[in-house]
Amino acid sequence: MPLYKSECDATVILGGLVVFALPLTLLIPDFSIWDVVPKIHVTRFHVLNESLTWPQSNAVLVGLLSLLFCFYLEIRKRKLDDIVDRVLKVSEMTDATLEGEAERQTDAMKMCVELLDTSTEHYEQLMLVQDDLRRRETPMCQLPPAIEPSGSNI
Repeated sequence: MPLYKSECDATVILGGLVVFALPLTLLIPDFSIWDVVPKIHVTRFHVLNESLTWPQSNAVLVGLLSLLFCFYLEIRKRKLDDIVDRVLKVSEMTDATLEGEAERQTDAMKMCVELLDTSTEHYEQLMLVQDDLRRRETPMCQLPPAIEPSGSNI
């Protein structure tokens, strides 16, 4: 399988040459494709010898080749359309998957923020409880009454 495949392969070039060059031969007076092609004597089909002239047989040959070339192009077009349809389906599926992943990540971020808020509240509550416990554990020791010097005794 070649790495680089051109759209203008030999079949298309030959078909295009035949389809577009044969009508030009009709413009040349007294020229027939049958003059170039080796002669074959048909003995069974006398209808072809009697009813068709050389320009008519050339026109029929050009029409038939044009029709076959058009069929060939239609087949290639359908194959390409199938490929494009498959690519579009894969692209749509990828877009849907990416949207779902984005929604999932958004939900996960919301859950993380909620968890962080909840843990902050719990930490604040624990700090308050710790402060309350410290106040309850330290005994309230009573200090002796303070003796203040009086100004009259001096």
